[in-house]
Amino acid sequence: MPEWCIFGPMKSATTVHEIEPGRRLDESLIRSLHALLQEASVSGAAMRLGIAQPALSRHLKALRELTGDALLVRVGNRMVLTEQAESLRAPVRRILADLSLLSGGGNEFCPATARQRFVLAAYDFLPRPFYAELIRRVSQASPDSEIVIRGLGERFAYYKQLGEGDIDMAITVWPELPPHLRATRLLSDEFVCVVREGHPLTQAPLTLEAYRRAAHLASLEQLAGQGSVMDALLAELGVSVHTAVRTQFLGLAPEILASSDLVFSTGRLFAEQLARDHALKLLPFPVAIKPLRYNLVWHERTHRNRALAWFRSELVAAARALKRATDRS
Repeated sequence: MPEWCIFGPMKSATTVHEIEPGRRLDESLIRSLHALLQEASVSGAAMRLGIAQPALSRHLKALRELTGDALLVRVGNRMVLTEQAESLRAPVRRILADLSLLSGGGNEFCPATARQRFVLAAYDFLPRPFYAELIRRVSQASPDSEIVIRGLGERFAYYKQLGEGDIDMAITVWPELPPHLRATRLLSDEFVCVVREGHPLTQAPLTLEAYRRAAHLASLEQLAGQGSVMDALLAELGVSVHTAVRTQFLGLAPEILASSDLVFSTGRLFAEQLARDHALKLLPFPVAIKPLRYNLVWHERTHRNRALAWFRSELVAAARALKRATDRS
């Protein structure tokens, strides 16, 4: 048996999936609805749940009667979710997360045979090798599962997204967390400055005054009027700078830096990747400043969910692999 095959309580010979669904909304119907919302396909949902397609079709019929909506309709040669079905994604995920607390962590979970969807909100300035290692590990251990990596959004948006089940977990550097969220440290990373080769600031050791006078490139503010992570850390030091360009698309940063005299302050892990790939230069940050501390955050309601606990362990393992690689270099 694979190391991460975790099994729940034994079921009787008649499982919940074999009970003929009626007009009562029970756990089996909720799980069928969740699978239909993920797959937008009766056959795909049946395969995801490990039940026969006719049984899933009966569940869909019952769900249509309960909701008063078709939920799944044909458009051309494919099936698509209705608008009401799309609106049910977050509530259904939240209900299933709550059920997992009652059942001691959900049903059996074995990565090798699971068809699980993991939704992670994170920054795009985490280094690519971290994401590559995470996807390598998950795809090898659970080849039928799906990983969704999306932007973190505004500073506190992930509080609500975690609570509503819109995302499973988030990676953030903001330290403040409400009591219903849990967190563990993934990585710590020192700040450096990134500039083009031949930039005027490369001609002498970078001073705080020269850093102040320079024009800067920064990520988009995560909460209007409150600045980015970098702005908050500089404010603690009593330092303000002229941010000439802000963008949420940090993939643009290398070309912008290479063709301008802008300065980009970021973590060393991401900066070294930029410097290697785009012939940019790293400068030590001109003053002592708190490091970036990446925290993995999840909701209390999903803490005992076995699939999500496994995914969290893979995230931690990917972070440790990156740290080992950087320590060797």
